[in-house]
Amino acid sequence: MLGRRNGMKNRWWMMLIAGLAAVGLSSLGTVYGMTARDSDGSFLLRNPLNRNVDVVIIGTELEGMHLARRAKQEGLGVLILEPKQRLGGQLIQGEMQYLDGVYNEKGESIVQGGMKELFEQYEAGNIRKKTQFASYFHRLIHGIPIEKGIALDGVAETDGTVRSIRYTKDGKSHEVHPTYVVDNSDDAALLRKLFLEPLPGLGALYRGERKVGDSAAAAPQPEFMSATYMMRFKNVDWQRLYSHFWKLDKMERASLYGPDTYVDGNIAYGFPPIVGRYRLSNPQMLNLRGLNIVNQGDGEVLINALQVYGVDPSKPETIERGKQAARDEMPGILEHLRQHLTGFERAELNGEAQELYIREFYHYPAAYVLQATDLMSGRMFWDNVSIGGYFMDIQGSPSNREGLAVGKPDQYGMPLRSYLAKGYNNVVMAGKLVGSSVVAYGSTRIQANGVLAAESIGVLMGRMNGRSLTSVTEREMADFHGYMDKKYRIRIAPKEAKNKIAHLNEQEKEELNAGKLTLLGGNVVAKHLPFMKVHVGGTALRYTGGLKPLVIEGQPWAPLLETFHLLGAVQVRYDVDTKQIRYAYKEAPQTEHSAQVPVHVLNNFALIGLEDAAKLLEYRLLWDPERVEARLERQQLEP
Repeated sequence: MLGRRNGMKNRWWMMLIAGLAAVGLSSLGTVYGMTARDSDGSFLLRNPLNRNVDVVIIGTELEGMHLARRAKQEGLGVLILEPKQRLGGQLIQGEMQYLDGVYNEKGESIVQGGMKELFEQYEAGNIRKKTQFASYFHRLIHGIPIEKGIALDGVAETDGTVRSIRYTKDGKSHEVHPTYVVDNSDDAALLRKLFLEPLPGLGALYRGERKVGDSAAAAPQPEFMSATYMMRFKNVDWQRLYSHFWKLDKMERASLYGPDTYVDGNIAYGFPPIVGRYRLSNPQMLNLRGLNIVNQGDGEVLINALQVYGVDPSKPETIERGKQAARDEMPGILEHLRQHLTGFERAELNGEAQELYIREFYHYPAAYVLQATDLMSGRMFWDNVSIGGYFMDIQGSPSNREGLAVGKPDQYGMPLRSYLAKGYNNVVMAGKLVGSSVVAYGSTRIQANGVLAAESIGVLMGRMNGRSLTSVTEREMADFHGYMDKKYRIRIAPKEAKNKIAHLNEQEKEELNAGKLTLLGGNVVAKHLPFMKVHVGGTALRYTGGLKPLVIEGQPWAPLLETFHLLGAVQVRYDVDTKQIRYAYKEAPQTEHSAQVPVHVLNNFALIGLEDAAKLLEYRLLWDPERVEARLERQQLEP
């Protein structure tokens, strides 16, 4: 019997090693205390825990995992604590696997470090599906001990230094004593235990908080950017979508799909006219915005577009309510795409993500809080830990369903100080917890920006010999920048960047930081807050296609296609290059009219001046700039 048992045990270990090899973890390295399967079925290896570690990381968002990897490479002991039952956060459980590239003004990618490695595999098609991302994730944290499903009980701190972290796992209490502690969660799991007051959020941007949910809510709720339910489909004919799109002439493409809509062999994005025709069954909680589609191969696609409002990531009940609303909406969206998007005629639902993709929680004070003017001026810092980019994209929220596109920087520095919790000596805020105003956060939140910063901070921790990151000097940072370049080929030293707000006066810069302005091409300034109202015959026009009217250089402008349709035009087409519009009247659809007028393009929408629209469609415009209100009155114009 003993020999049989030993044989069974040996076979079990052989099966274990084979399973590890299958997920890319063929070398056991040091002796591991135990093994466990994570939520995706891959093996997770865990070292015997050392309670006196150099770095404790709370949460398993991608940014912090890169920090863990670099800190380990620099010889530090790292422990990861995950309060949730599943690993991987936004990337794995939220399945936000439509990766956002970061480019400078010249169109050059500025993605570096570990994210560059991931992008290369992503663009080559080697990492597209969840199982492939999960395998990548596990290789990233190979050999780093993890405790998941923990309850974070509290912290002990003295003189601005976190001395210990207490948590419970499987009913047993534990305490760890880190040199550095990193909040890498999407709900500020650690920061909420500290004496930090959040910065003003979106509620302040839109002039006050509003209630979320039913009218019986007892108190106003904070307002965050929408979460997203990632939509999975199968049986999609990508080649058919691609071929159809590029067979259209430019005017047809712009009219059918939007002026900035794009399709290639790997991704597609845009399609606002198709989205605008969909009617949600639960518009109070959901919004369908422009489609960001990734081709995962084998007829499978993933779409980032279904936004969920009223989600507070610190309150699980709001997450569950949002997930259920999104699930209920999916059959209707599927049918709409089948009818209106070429290549989706035979599409079917393909399962669902475990969690919502969370964009935003509270913003907490950092040693330096990044502002929109920092980004748009291309400001660099002596303590750069990342070179960032991406346009300031404030996603929709209950008060403003469509969100705001504020402006696109060239590139900008992200300082170490923006990742250090204000008033603390050893607390790092990783990823989406970066010290940033709600306006600047539209850009700073992007993973490629935060991963590079996290990698840099992980390396810097290894060079500080236990000193506080707040004590680093300019000379040390200059040396560190050289070290990052030499060892990791990561270049984060201050560099030249284009100042795109040199034409703004001081008041306009203040308004940009306050989120009241949008910067268009050619140094054109638009004002979107307070929102403009447009009335026809005493009735307010309801813009539902994804962009509200706004004021550009003191005059009212509105989305071209939707405005023409609302004012009775049909068969509307336009060429954004020649500024030519073609249209007919509903009463006489057989007669086509054409005109050339100035057009601005913002967030994949062509904008037309309301004065021009009024003249073309035989209305008279009355504009009240004090009340930010436009009125259109029907009239028969002289021939």
